[in-house]
Parts: sequence; structure tokens; C-alpha cells
Amino acid sequence: AGAAMAGVIGSEELVSQLKAIEGDVAVFSHAHALTVDAWKAAVGGEAAAEGASIAKNLLLRDKNNKLYHVVALESTEVDLKTLSLRLGLGKKLLRMAPAEALGTVLQVPEGCLTPFALSRPDAKDIVLILDDKLKGEKKVFFHPLRNDQSVSISPQGLQTYLSSIGHAGHFVDLSIRDVKVGKDNPPDLKALADGAKAYTFSEAADKAADKAAPPKGGKSKGKGKGGDKKGQKGSKKAGGMAGDDVHGLIKEIQEDFFAVLAATPTDDKSKRERILKDLEMRLNAFKNVAYTRGYKAAKTEIISMIKA
Repeated sequence: AGAAMAGVIGSEELVSQLKAIEGDVAVFSHAHALTVDAWKAAVGGEAAAEGASIAKNLLLRDKNNKLYHVVALESTEVDLKTLSLRLGLGKKLLRMAPAEALGTVLQVPEGCLTPFALSRPDAKDIVLILDDKLKGEKKVFFHPLRNDQSVSISPQGLQTYLSSIGHAGHFVDLSIRDVKVGKDNPPDLKALADGAKAYTFSEAADKAADKAAPPKGGKSKGKGKGGDKKGQKGSKKAGGMAGDDVHGLIKEIQEDFFAVLAATPTDDKSKRERILKDLEMRLNAFKNVAYTRGYKAAKTEIISMIKA
């Protein structure tokens, strides 16, 4: 009975299933909304009339290609560093899943991520994490597999639907901060990560993820291949990216920028300041590496000229 409603369905069939669960499910048509900001603008009036809140959806993956779908109120800040620690991932932080996962696993276009897509057969191994604050809402807006429509459903109705497709999910208090894990205080969500199964993505998606740093901090040590290893020591950033790799740096900043925007409330001005400070720090580090490389190259050239 748990997976009786699972399968590849369209938005109309989904809405019919939701109305069978909760008779007063409302459906609203609006302009295509690719971002939470655009979505809020599109359904602001309806949300007020319905007494409904907007839920944001994040599709994340860990170092082992296990996928995590986080559903949270738009006002909830999802701290990826804290969540990673609670899942027992250590310093290998969660990052945004490749776009490929939307099309191949959840079978929805970009901008249409929704918990209803977990009905897809290939989505059965995704870990669903639900914001504990959702339970206190009267109604919540979600996309019904398309981003030019929204449906309002109660948290109880959502739970009933998710249970019917065998994907009940796990309610988590996402407001917890300053997590300290250790022998006497093990990660409280580690069982979720341990019980998940890994997905396989294309080589291109894996390479893109390898170049991108974790969304909020975290560093790794490693040696580069080829060239003067001594000269390269200490010039690697998270993910093994060279300190003077222009394209890699741009990719890293882009990944971090969108991860922070997706994981935080849209009206939180402090996040803009944090992004700017982080950008300044990275560019200064980039400048220092470039200066060091240039100095060493010039020094080597001068020594060669003297010896000649």
C-alpha cells in the first residue's frame, strides 16, 4: 500500500491525487517562477488569502553521491555546514546536486523541484528532510511538478501523500546551530546518511562538482599532479582547485553564491555582506598566490641568467 500511488505521473493526475487526500486543495496558475523571489511575487495575493506559506526545496548531495531533498519554509535558514555535521559527514560538506539529478532522477525541469516528484521510481533512495516548522503551518504552497502552477496543501495532507508513495520523510529542527559532535555526542542524523544509497552521475557532472567548494567553508589538503610539487604546496583550495585557476575560482564562487541564496531567507541582508566578505577573502588569496607564483618564476629566471 505504501507505494500504491508511486509512478511517473503528470501534474493533472497529481492534483487529482492530492484532492482525493484533501478536498480543499487549491490550484493557482501563474507566470513561470524559476526562483523563490519570483514565486513569492507570483502567488503573494493567493498566499495571503489562503493563509499559506511558501516552501523552498533544496536538492543536495554528499561526497558519496547520496542525495538529500530538503523542504523548508522560505523563512528558514538551512545551514549546510550544521546539517552536514548532523548527518555525520564531517568536513565533507553537502553541496548542491548536479542539474542532471533533476532530469534523470526526479524527472522535472529546473525550477520545478517539489516533494511530489519523489513519486518517481528512481527517487526512492533520496533522503527527504522536512523542516520541523512546516508542521505549524495552516497551508503550504508547492509546485505540482510544474513551475507555472502552485497548490496549497496542509502539512498533514502532504504527509499523507508522502506516506502513500512510500516516502514519509524525516522532520528535523533546522534551527539548531553550533553542533559539537564526538564520541559522547554522535551525529543525530547519521542514520539517515548511513541508510541512503548512492546515485551515479555523468563524468561531466562529477568534474563540475569536484571543482566546486562546499557551500559554507571546509578545506581539504592535497598535492597536484605534475609540475613542481614543492612550488604547488599550499596552493590548493577545497576540491583540489589550484589557487590561480581562474575558471575554477569563478565556478567555485558561482556554486557558493547560489547555494547561499537557495539556503537562506530572501530578505536576509546579512547574507549579502557575508558573500561580499567571502568574495574579498578569496580574491585576496587568489592575488597572493598569483604574486607568489610570479615571484618564484622571476627568481628562477634570474638565477638561470646569472648561472649562464
